[in-house]
Amino acid sequence: MNKILLTAAVLMLGACGFHLKGQSGALHTPAYKNWHIEGGQALQFPLETALHQVSVRVTDTGGAPMTLRINNISQRKETYTITRAAAINEYLLVLTVEAQVLKHGESVGRPMTVSVRRILDYADNEILGKQEEEETLWAEMRQDAAEQIVRRLTFLKAE
Repeated sequence: MNKILLTAAVLMLGACGFHLKGQSGALHTPAYKNWHIEGGQALQFPLETALHQVSVRVTDTGGAPMTLRINNISQRKETYTITRAAAINEYLLVLTVEAQVLKHGESVGRPMTVSVRRILDYADNEILGKQEEEETLWAEMRQDAAEQIVRRLTFLKAE
């Protein structure tokens, strides 16, 4: 009986279009297949990974017809909630990325801004573990921002 219920649950999840995070891929393939990333800094590797997942080649030199210029990356850590004893209970982590698409050096459209937010629970007695958790959250946020940027690139029209 348990096997039948498990099989039915798996089939229903598959039939409804459920996908694990990161497994669904982009809706479309970008119109341009060669890109150069300029000023990627901490987002360079996540952007390259996200572009490779949608079958786009990233070049190290500016010879590609399309360039993704990262104008600004900002990370903020703000107090989100406090306890009645005025101790910090949660932090809000905010990653904001400003980017511009260029075609042969000319701007295409308006600059795009991507913002990713996460809440980090905080406890003074777990300070070492929380530092590692915070670094992991920042890395996941950079990956999410890169995927959002690539998703937006898929809507560019080829001219």
